[in-house]
Amino acid sequence: MKLHELRPSPGSHHSRKRVGRGPGSGHGKTATRGQKGQRARTSVNMPKTFEGGQTRLTMRTPKLRGFHNRWKKRFAVLNLTRLNRFEDGAEIRPESLLEAGFIRSGRRRSAPRTSRSPLSLSRSRRRRKRKPKPHRPRPRKRQRPSKAGKPKRPKRPKQARNPRKARNVREARSAREARKPVKARRSAPPIRRIPPNPIRVKRRVRPC
Repeated sequence: MKLHELRPSPGSHHSRKRVGRGPGSGHGKTATRGQKGQRARTSVNMPKTFEGGQTRLTMRTPKLRGFHNRWKKRFAVLNLTRLNRFEDGAEIRPESLLEAGFIRSGRRRSAPRTSRSPLSLSRSRRRRKRKPKPHRPRPRKRQRPSKAGKPKRPKRPKQARNPRKARNVREARSAREARKPVKARRSAPPIRRIPPNPIRVKRRVRPC
């Protein structure tokens, strides 16, 4: 094999797509960008994760939540100067350190299932239980004196209103009628019935 015979493996390299070189190539005119769109312009600055306005997958996935390891090993820090309290040649065990108060007991409650902090809890859960208020009976309403013994006042007659300030047509009519002067009614004259004139009455004769 010679130097000029060296070639890359087939399929590893592709020739560059040359666009905008005439209609014969199939990639001319709009140069594979389509017509009049945001991606057809030269100054396109859209992220690769853009989904057309929908919340992106990168934003939908939970981040920085963390977790609580239930099998975490906790270590107790102990300074060697505190061991001078024991006698020389004494065998030191975790029980003896616990009795001396150098370390705490390893019994702790298991971690909660949720990783929410107490600040994120609702106010109703953070509030303490309020003591129930003592029951106080409601005051009874004062009974008004009965009106049976009092005499009823006579109602005043309604004054005629101004027809211009009336609220509806009925009030305007009543106001106009109240403003009119009352005329004395005259007795109607008796009706005189005149008998028909026998001369003027024409009789219809049936044709024979």
